[in-house]
Amino acid sequence: MLTPSPPADEVRTLDGREAQFVHGAYRAIAERGAGQVSLRVLGKDLGVSPGLLVYYFKTKDNLLLETMRWALLEFVERIRARLEDIDDPDEALAALLDAIFVDPRENRDFYLVYLDLVQYSVRQPSFGGLAELLWKYVNGSYAVVIQHGVAAGVFEIDDIELAARHCRANVEGGMVQWLQSADWETSHARVRDECHLALTALLKGSPARALALRAS
Repeated sequence: MLTPSPPADEVRTLDGREAQFVHGAYRAIAERGAGQVSLRVLGKDLGVSPGLLVYYFKTKDNLLLETMRWALLEFVERIRARLEDIDDPDEALAALLDAIFVDPRENRDFYLVYLDLVQYSVRQPSFGGLAELLWKYVNGSYAVVIQHGVAAGVFEIDDIELAARHCRANVEGGMVQWLQSADWETSHARVRDECHLALTALLKGSPARALALRAS
């Protein structure tokens, strides 16, 4: 199954030092939040001078931009890889959710960083392209799965773009609630299954049918 993949001009290859700094920034944002991560603090974490970070990225905002872009593209690539060789619509939906619900810790870190992305994209015009990137490729991945299921007569959907938005809203809403749970590590698989049930109900047109499928 062909899913949306960013063209080469949207993907910037990081050199060794840049990758080290971006990965370090990602960990710091996940642990502290972007508002608490200064170049001085990050330099201390990485064992380098703030001046070296300025040399590579010029400003903190540029470093955050590169970090969030890298995280989003990694996320999109994981979805693409999971769906690449799948033709069955039900299997494709399950694989899409497996690509999203990859691991409790990894998901927790990503969505903490992602929530920072949301507030930055609202307040900083330079970050707006990242929200568009997520919208284009994540919504696009849902849309491809839905379109394939409609063509196969498995999903009962008239407006594919709207259904893709609803699917993403359901999953991200589940993730936000899951982040706030004290039992986030142990409840991860349950939330994934709940999202799968909800998306199946949405796409097949009947909650009762989705429940029957789950029980079978």
